[in-house]
Amino acid sequence: MLEDPDRNWDCCVNWYEAPEQEQLAEYYCGAVDSTSNNKLEGFLEFWERRPQPWDYRYIALLDDDIYLRPGELSHFFRLCDFHSLYLSQPALRWRTHTTLNSLVRNPMCLLRRVAFIEAMAPCFSNAALENLIHTFRWTRSIWGIDWAWGALLEGHEPLYVVDAVPMEHTRTGNGRPTTFYRKLRAAGVDPGDDLRRVQKMFPAYGGPRTLSKGHVFRPGLSGRWALGLMFLFERLKFIVRARKKFLRAWRYWRARLEDLGGD
Repeated sequence: MLEDPDRNWDCCVNWYEAPEQEQLAEYYCGAVDSTSNNKLEGFLEFWERRPQPWDYRYIALLDDDIYLRPGELSHFFRLCDFHSLYLSQPALRWRTHTTLNSLVRNPMCLLRRVAFIEAMAPCFSNAALENLIHTFRWTRSIWGIDWAWGALLEGHEPLYVVDAVPMEHTRTGNGRPTTFYRKLRAAGVDPGDDLRRVQKMFPAYGGPRTLSKGHVFRPGLSGRWALGLMFLFERLKFIVRARKKFLRAWRYWRARLEDLGGD
């Protein structure tokens, strides 16, 4: 509240471990014998016990390693509401850890229409949530669920990256699987298998990409000039991917050398 005194959102925390013994929140839900393994399953438990009446117009399901600077989340929700966005997400900064180039910020746009929104930080309108909530248990690893969202909405509802509000992905990893992925491995779950299974369900879907039209450009930009600059920056994003590949390889080999040294 001190960093964003005019905030327009409330926060619900999904604990992966036993929560601390405190009574600071307005309310708590869930049970000790919770069966949720990821944030979407955790959200379903909350949704079944959600407070009524439901007064919220948008729901953002953010990973715990997402950072938005003070005031940016409020700005993001204002843009979602003003433009009546259906399914969206903040853009990723150029120098942060990224997965897909189409989700990296394009400085020419306020809103950029895309074919894919990543499960790392999706923001659902109430209509989108009602339409897609049945997919939340399709995979235990979450991998592939965002592929299903893009496929199910393609040609029906618009998806947008909000370039006006960039976010940072703070967890770059140390070359080793995280606790969540070690838990999946112990349960015999392969995220790659989850993704491939969902992809086979939607063989005609074209996958992540920036679309050719439907964008909202920065003030002062319009027409072919704006579109040309936007696609120029889309092509320049190869720099982001090359940097990511280099850093991932460097972390992997550093971890291997550390492990060998420990032996």
